[in-house]
Amino acid sequence: MAEITESEWTDKYKPMTNHLTNDGISYETYGDELEYILLQDDRHVWTEMDGDDGVYIVNGYHLVNRISYYLTNVPWQDGEHIEICICKFVVCDCYDPEDEETEPSTDCEQCWGEGTYTDWSMN
Repeated sequence: MAEITESEWTDKYKPMTNHLTNDGISYETYGDELEYILLQDDRHVWTEMDGDDGVYIVNGYHLVNRISYYLTNVPWQDGEHIEICICKFVVCDCYDPEDEETEPSTDCEQCWGEGTYTDWSMN
């Protein structure tokens, strides 16, 4: 699987504006927007997905764990498997999930006592 950044994806594949809503580049996973996605050549379709370790955009139409869809002007090629990391879910340094005796610190300014946080720095 090829991993690229969101800016590399934007530069190379050129995401289209959602012409149905004109409020960005993502398409909903239901209704008229989904119907429009399903009419497109699959090589122009990308799926934003919730994964175990974060949120990713991957090439193609996917149903499971989908968040939204995107269309690009430039198609991906058959046989390509591309992943764009949007964010990662990180276990905080203040917490060791393997140690059943400890709890995340409620004073932690990174996770605020949750034990995990979302790292958006890959954007």
